[in-house]
Amino acid sequence: LEKWSPQSALDHLQAKLDASEAESEAQIEQFLAQDLPLDSFLESFCQSRTRSHVCRTQLEKLQELLQK
Repeated sequence: LEKWSPQSALDHLQAKLDASEAESEAQIEQFLAQDLPLDSFLESFCQSRTRSHVCRTQLEKLQELLQK
């Protein structure tokens, strides 16, 4: 039951968000160090930021539902 608790879902979403944010930061650092070509950077960075946005939105919606 603890695996499916609302708090567990919040924790899981927060962890996904944190990982996605860290991935974006790493991509920026690689690009700035010229270790990642522009085309690859744009593709992977856009995907990473999209995942971050989706996770953040889900997290905020779940928090909103739990406050009601």
